[in-house]
Amino acid sequence: MKSLYKYIVALSLLTLFGACNDEWEEELYTNMVSFKAPVGGEGVTEVYLRYKKDGEVEYNLPVLVSGSQESGKDMNVQIEVDNDTLNIFNQAKYQYRTDLYFKQLPAQFFELPAGPCFIPKGSHTANHKIKFKFSNLNLVERWVLPLTIKDDPSYAVNYRKGWRKALLYMKPFNNYSGGYSATSMNVYFDGENNSKAMVMSTKNSWVVDENTVFFYAGMVEERSEERGDYKIIMRFGEPVENADGTKTGTLDVWADNPAINFELLNQPTYQIKKVADLTLPYLVSEYTTVNIKYKYNDITSIPNMPIRYRAEGSMTMERRRNTTVPDENQAIQW
Repeated sequence: MKSLYKYIVALSLLTLFGACNDEWEEELYTNMVSFKAPVGGEGVTEVYLRYKKDGEVEYNLPVLVSGSQESGKDMNVQIEVDNDTLNIFNQAKYQYRTDLYFKQLPAQFFELPAGPCFIPKGSHTANHKIKFKFSNLNLVERWVLPLTIKDDPSYAVNYRKGWRKALLYMKPFNNYSGGYSATSMNVYFDGENNSKAMVMSTKNSWVVDENTVFFYAGMVEERSEERGDYKIIMRFGEPVENADGTKTGTLDVWADNPAINFELLNQPTYQIKKVADLTLPYLVSEYTTVNIKYKYNDITSIPNMPIRYRAEGSMTMERRRNTTVPDENQAIQW
């Protein structure tokens, strides 16, 4: 009886394993195409790209084919600009705060491939090359390139949220752009003494060209509707290498808008210093410190009554880089 029982159990196990093996001979999931465009905290995909001399840079947008096995056929995935989703996204997320809206990147600032994205048989991924043209792009606005995968009978599209559509938030960068700690930058009503200083915790700087950035004057908020009136342009001169390993140089600084009556009170300077992490030596922090003193008028808080401010001190940006990662965009810890 025991032998019969063992025989039945063994036969059952063989049947079970045979069924499992047969199952893996076929595709378990539908082959669906989608973007690889991870969504960040603001609901868009932040894309950091090094600004180049002519303003043009290529970005590889991954296009994926899902499934447990290799794709059994060639695919030509149709990709186009989505002119509807960004408006819906802005209204749902920010409602009446139009000052926070993302803007659709105008056509003159990018170039899509002429044809579809080709994914050959047996492959799970391909790159869709997009050329961006950042020269003269005003980063006062938050520019997004919205893309979508078109329906086509030759492939199935993944309709899960964030897979079929990509909202690419463009963030070109250079050596000097990014978030600066501004706690050492004091802002005063002009003529007031140092006991009444105002400060902001951070100041962002945005790319103008290879060696130039802009930030917003004094206490102007990053999301202020009038922020564009207070652009301060800062061009970094050729640095000098010092014996202690630091680099120093001077800055050319001016305002875009003559109405704010910008006045430079000293020769602005900068210093760059690199420091390796004590416990993780492959991580290197680069500190860029800017020293500046200037005055400007607030022309929007009280109509027809400008308020004169004086700003002085320093701002410091830390950029951490993993030296073991060859791709600069990935090596920088944003």
